[in-house]
Amino acid sequence: MNFMIWRLHGNQAYFAAAALVVLTTILLVTGSVMAHDYAVALASCGATSSCADIGSFLFRGDGAIMDLVDLTLVTPLLFGLFWGAPLLAKEFEDGTHSLAWTQGVTRARWLRTNVMWALLAAAVWGAAMAALVTWWHNPENALGARFGTFDVQGFVPVAYSLFGVALGIAVGSVIRRVLPALATTLALFLAIRVAIGIYLRPHYETPVAKLYSLLNGKAGQPANSWAISNSIVGPGGHNYGDQFSLNELPKGCASIFPGKGGGDGGMSSCLASHGFHQLVTFQPDTRFWAFQGIEAAIFVVLAAALIGFTFWRVLSRDA
Repeated sequence: MNFMIWRLHGNQAYFAAAALVVLTTILLVTGSVMAHDYAVALASCGATSSCADIGSFLFRGDGAIMDLVDLTLVTPLLFGLFWGAPLLAKEFEDGTHSLAWTQGVTRARWLRTNVMWALLAAAVWGAAMAALVTWWHNPENALGARFGTFDVQGFVPVAYSLFGVALGIAVGSVIRRVLPALATTLALFLAIRVAIGIYLRPHYETPVAKLYSLLNGKAGQPANSWAISNSIVGPGGHNYGDQFSLNELPKGCASIFPGKGGGDGGMSSCLASHGFHQLVTFQPDTRFWAFQGIEAAIFVVLAAALIGFTFWRVLSRDA
């Protein structure tokens, strides 16, 4: 059975291995250069006590490679589309599953072997990719918020990969046709990823809320933290959101309009003099790995549930 799986999917494995070798080469070369540039810049600015501005000039010419690394975000989706969705859907669509079941291979063994190898391949590829990207991002992480590249580093890409494949397999077991399974997997994967990223992730732990002076900005906000919201709070505690209507402005500030030079025409000073503050809610950078663990657990549980559903669906349905 294992030999048959290899014959059916060996080309996919070779292609994935070749892509991983290419990606590894690119990341090792460019990552080594970035790490060297960061070390040199850090030593240089340390001698002149000017490290606060290091992020303003370092890696400015590396936008193209950064975009390429960020594109690894779609890899788990590709696993779901090209490994997961066709795995069972093509067998059912072509009718080859019935032939396999009549060759001394039980339905459970056939399903277990197919699913096991698909999940194992996704986990190995996802882990290798996540390790490379996390290492590559180390210099950039030291200069900015890791939450900005949350989805492509750490260990959540492994969970995303398992989820993508499990989702594709589950969809294929229901729809049993390749093209509709691909479209459905694409839609569901994007919907679930976006919903969790936007609505759940910011609240894995209660965000920290702090008031800051409108004149000093967010000078007291911890470095590299993830800002969740930004609003204006009046002296009585009323939250005005991120902007006022004219009738909400305090007396004396309504006639002030933003200046042509790009400033606010003294609006911040006027509001501050009336007791207004800036309210910022954020997630500290120290919570990065805790959030990684929570989100990875969510997608691993979803993947396990989808595989359980697939076994129930296939084993309880007539051929």
